[in-house]
Amino acid sequence: MIELKQLDIATNEKKLISFLETHQLEITAIPPQKPTEFSLAAYDDGTYIGGVTASNWMNTTHVSLLAIDKNYRKHGLGSKLLLLAEQFAHEQQAEIITISTQDYQAKEFYEKHGYTVFGQLADSPFKGTTKYYLEKRI
Repeated sequence: MIELKQLDIATNEKKLISFLETHQLEITAIPPQKPTEFSLAAYDDGTYIGGVTASNWMNTTHVSLLAIDKNYRKHGLGSKLLLLAEQFAHEQQAEIITISTQDYQAKEFYEKHGYTVFGQLADSPFKGTTKYYLEKRI
């Protein structure tokens, strides 16, 4: 008899990833790889003012988060952090970098750095906003 039960997310994700990795190997003959993570923080006299996180899996790096304290924006720090994430991608031999952003966040910033929109989702994560998905081929 099949049962549906709650399971803590870490255990569930580990089991699901195992299924997906097995399937990937069976279908593509490409062995699974573990993601490599990147995290960099910026400080001003010991005060946290921003940072960037990313992970690389196979040939793709995804920039998960990039944010700068509003008092430090427009001084090139975001660009510097993004370039360091791109350097991480190069070191991982990635061919693609992806990132998502909201219409009220940094779409133009990423486009200025060579990213192009490959998808968008209206009314996400709430009505009246649009989530953009961007990529950069490297």
